Amino acid sequence: MDIVQATFLGGLCLCLAYAVRFGGRTGRAGALIFAGATLLTALGTLVKPDWAGTSYAVFAADTACMFALVLLACNSSRYWPIWATGFQIVAVATHIATLWIPDVVPAAYQALLSFWSIPILGVMVAGTWFDLQQAHGATPQAGSKERGEGL
Repeated sequence: MDIVQATFLGGLCLCLAYAVRFGGRTGRAGALIFAGATLLTALGTLVKPDWAGTSYAVFAADTACMFALVLLACNSSRYWPIWATGFQIVAVATHIATLWIPDVVPAAYQALLSFWSIPILGVMVAGTWFDLQQAHGATPQAGSKERGEGL
Protein backbone atom coordinates (compact mmCIF):
# COMPACT_ATOMS: atom_id res chain seq x y z
CA MET A 1 0.00 0.00 0.00
CA ASP A 2 1.44 3.37 -0.98
CA ILE A 3 1.08 6.69 0.83
CA VAL A 4 -1.79 7.89 -1.38
CA GLN A 5 -3.87 4.79 -0.63
CA ALA A 6 -3.08 4.98 3.08
CA THR A 7 -4.03 8.66 3.17
CA PHE A 8 -7.29 7.99 1.36
CA LEU A 9 -8.20 5.10 3.66
CA GLY A 10 -7.42 7.20 6.73
CA GLY A 11 -9.55 10.06 5.42
CA LEU A 12 -12.30 7.62 4.47
CA CYS A 13 -12.40 6.21 8.00
CA LEU A 14 -12.59 9.69 9.52
CA CYS A 15 -15.38 10.78 7.13
CA LEU A 16 -17.35 7.59 7.72
CA ALA A 17 -17.00 7.89 11.49
CA TYR A 18 -18.20 11.51 11.36
CA ALA A 19 -21.22 10.59 9.21
CA VAL A 20 -22.14 7.63 11.42
CA ARG A 21 -21.83 9.70 14.61
CA PHE A 22 -23.54 12.92 13.48
CA GLY A 23 -25.37 12.13 10.24
CA GLY A 24 -28.46 10.34 11.51
CA ARG A 25 -30.12 7.75 9.30
CA THR A 26 -28.93 9.32 6.05
CA GLY A 27 -25.35 9.61 7.29
CA ARG A 28 -25.26 6.00 8.46
CA ALA A 29 -26.72 4.77 5.17
CA GLY A 30 -24.26 6.89 3.17
CA ALA A 31 -21.35 5.62 5.25
CA LEU A 32 -22.45 2.04 4.62
CA ILE A 33 -22.73 2.72 0.88
CA PHE A 34 -19.25 4.28 0.69
CA ALA A 35 -17.63 1.58 2.83
CA GLY A 36 -19.21 -1.11 0.65
CA ALA A 37 -18.20 0.67 -2.55
CA THR A 38 -14.62 0.99 -1.31
CA LEU A 39 -14.46 -2.71 -0.45
CA LEU A 40 -16.00 -3.76 -3.78
CA THR A 41 -13.66 -1.45 -5.70
CA ALA A 42 -10.64 -2.90 -3.88
CA LEU A 43 -11.79 -6.40 -4.78
CA GLY A 44 -12.43 -5.28 -8.37
CA THR A 45 -8.91 -3.96 -8.73
CA LEU A 46 -7.60 -7.39 -7.75
CA VAL A 47 -9.37 -8.80 -10.82
CA LYS A 48 -7.78 -6.26 -13.19
CA PRO A 49 -4.93 -4.42 -11.47
CA ASP A 50 -3.35 -2.93 -14.61
CA TRP A 51 -6.27 -0.57 -15.51
CA ALA A 52 -5.66 -1.26 -19.23
CA GLY A 53 -9.13 -1.09 -20.74
CA THR A 54 -12.45 -1.14 -18.93
CA SER A 55 -12.39 -2.69 -15.48
CA TYR A 56 -15.76 -4.41 -15.45
CA ALA A 57 -15.61 -5.37 -11.77
CA VAL A 58 -14.95 -1.76 -10.71
CA PHE A 59 -17.58 -0.60 -13.23
CA ALA A 60 -20.12 -2.91 -11.52
CA ALA A 61 -19.12 -1.63 -8.07
CA ASP A 62 -19.43 2.00 -9.14
CA THR A 63 -22.79 1.35 -10.82
CA ALA A 64 -24.12 -0.38 -7.70
CA CYS A 65 -22.91 2.57 -5.61
CA MET A 66 -24.65 4.98 -7.99
CA PHE A 67 -27.98 3.14 -7.70
CA ALA A 68 -27.64 2.96 -3.91
CA LEU A 69 -27.04 6.72 -3.81
CA VAL A 70 -30.06 7.35 -6.04
CA LEU A 71 -32.20 5.35 -3.60
CA LEU A 72 -30.70 7.23 -0.66
CA ALA A 73 -31.37 10.58 -2.32
CA CYS A 74 -34.96 9.62 -3.10
CA ASN A 75 -35.63 8.48 0.48
CA SER A 76 -33.96 11.32 2.34
CA SER A 77 -34.80 14.93 3.02
CA ARG A 78 -31.08 15.83 2.91
CA TYR A 79 -29.39 17.41 -0.08
CA TRP A 80 -25.91 15.91 0.11
CA PRO A 81 -26.96 12.51 -1.34
CA ILE A 82 -28.06 14.33 -4.51
CA TRP A 83 -24.60 15.90 -4.87
CA ALA A 84 -22.90 12.59 -4.11
CA THR A 85 -25.06 10.90 -6.75
CA GLY A 86 -24.00 13.49 -9.31
CA PHE A 87 -20.32 12.84 -8.63
CA GLN A 88 -20.90 9.09 -8.81
CA ILE A 89 -22.67 9.49 -12.17
CA VAL A 90 -19.49 11.10 -13.51
CA ALA A 91 -17.46 8.12 -12.26
CA VAL A 92 -19.82 5.70 -14.04
CA ALA A 93 -19.65 7.86 -17.19
CA THR A 94 -15.86 7.47 -17.08
CA HIS A 95 -16.30 3.69 -17.28
CA ILE A 96 -18.73 4.09 -20.17
CA ALA A 97 -16.20 6.28 -21.99
CA THR A 98 -13.60 3.51 -21.71
CA LEU A 99 -15.97 1.20 -23.58
CA TRP A 100 -15.71 3.53 -26.60
CA ILE A 101 -12.03 4.30 -26.08
CA PRO A 102 -10.57 0.92 -25.08
CA ASP A 103 -6.95 2.05 -25.47
CA VAL A 104 -7.28 4.71 -22.74
CA VAL A 105 -4.09 5.44 -20.83
CA PRO A 106 -4.33 3.29 -17.67
CA ALA A 107 -3.00 6.04 -15.37
CA ALA A 108 -5.59 8.49 -16.72
CA TYR A 109 -8.41 5.97 -16.27
CA GLN A 110 -7.41 5.25 -12.68
CA ALA A 111 -6.93 8.95 -11.88
CA LEU A 112 -10.32 9.94 -13.32
CA LEU A 113 -12.07 7.32 -11.22
CA SER A 114 -10.09 7.95 -8.06
CA PHE A 115 -10.61 11.70 -8.22
CA TRP A 116 -14.37 11.58 -7.63
CA SER A 117 -14.08 9.69 -4.35
CA ILE A 118 -12.76 12.80 -2.60
CA PRO A 119 -15.62 15.22 -3.47
CA ILE A 120 -18.18 12.52 -2.66
CA LEU A 121 -16.80 12.18 0.87
CA GLY A 122 -16.51 15.95 1.10
CA VAL A 123 -20.19 16.54 0.35
CA MET A 124 -21.18 13.89 2.88
CA VAL A 125 -19.16 15.59 5.63
CA ALA A 126 -20.20 19.11 4.59
CA GLY A 127 -23.87 18.10 4.31
CA THR A 128 -23.78 16.46 7.72
CA TRP A 129 -22.15 19.56 9.19
CA PHE A 130 -24.76 21.87 7.61
CA ASP A 131 -27.54 19.63 8.91
CA LEU A 132 -26.07 19.88 12.41
CA GLN A 133 -25.86 23.66 12.15
CA GLN A 134 -29.47 23.84 11.06
CA ALA A 135 -30.60 21.50 13.84
CA HIS A 136 -28.85 23.62 16.48
CA GLY A 137 -29.63 26.96 14.86
CA ALA A 138 -32.66 28.65 13.42
CA THR A 139 -35.78 26.74 12.48
CA PRO A 140 -36.13 23.03 11.76
CA GLN A 141 -36.86 21.91 8.23
CA ALA A 142 -40.54 21.97 7.39
CA GLY A 143 -41.81 18.51 6.51
CA SER A 144 -38.58 16.70 7.32
CA LYS A 145 -38.93 12.98 6.71
CA GLU A 146 -36.24 12.08 9.20
CA ARG A 147 -36.88 12.73 12.86
CA GLY A 148 -33.77 13.48 14.81
CA GLU A 149 -31.62 13.67 11.69
CA GLY A 150 -28.26 15.13 12.47
CA LEU A 151 -28.62 14.70 16.23
